[in-house]
Amino acid sequence: MSPDPSDGSVRRDGELMRRMGAGDTGAFQQIMTEHSPKLIRLAYGITGRIDEAEDIAQDALLSLWRGAPQWQPRATIAAFLRTVATRRAIDVTRQAHRHVDDFRMDTLEDPGQGQQASVGLAEEVALLRRNLAQLSERQRAALVLVHFDNRSHREAAEIMDIDIEAFSSLLARARRALKQKMLEAEANGGENE
Repeated sequence: MSPDPSDGSVRRDGELMRRMGAGDTGAFQQIMTEHSPKLIRLAYGITGRIDEAEDIAQDALLSLWRGAPQWQPRATIAAFLRTVATRRAIDVTRQAHRHVDDFRMDTLEDPGQGQQASVGLAEEVALLRRNLAQLSERQRAALVLVHFDNRSHREAAEIMDIDIEAFSSLLARARRALKQKMLEAEANGGENE
């Protein structure tokens, strides 16, 4: 889906990309400052490792820098970066052939709520973290994109390069799998086997 050229963000992005294509490091710095934290959070939600998330964010930004001279406004900078970061995070997780045991959802939460949370809520969050880490990387990516990155189903499908029906099915399976793991853990006194 091509962006609307009358959209202010598309014009702004086009100007930034034109400047970057001409070698303007200030434009690149502006993009890095604006997008790096979001990319790291997105990649961390999928990989569960901060070092990998930082590398993925850097790779996405470098990909944008390298492509700046040939930039065509088919997407906004944010959409391009999210797509690259999501796909790379899925690849990294898949290549590692591992489940993310150290997945920490607490960094994805609102920091203002963390210290005020009750012990019961903290236990629920820890259980959710453990169970989310047990999902496949694609299921985890779908949940992170929709529930933590607040993407619509259509946006998330485009980022994951699948059609909307396939994404909706993937998300439904991910939700069912997570719910089943949560119920099993609850039946086992909060521990998964």
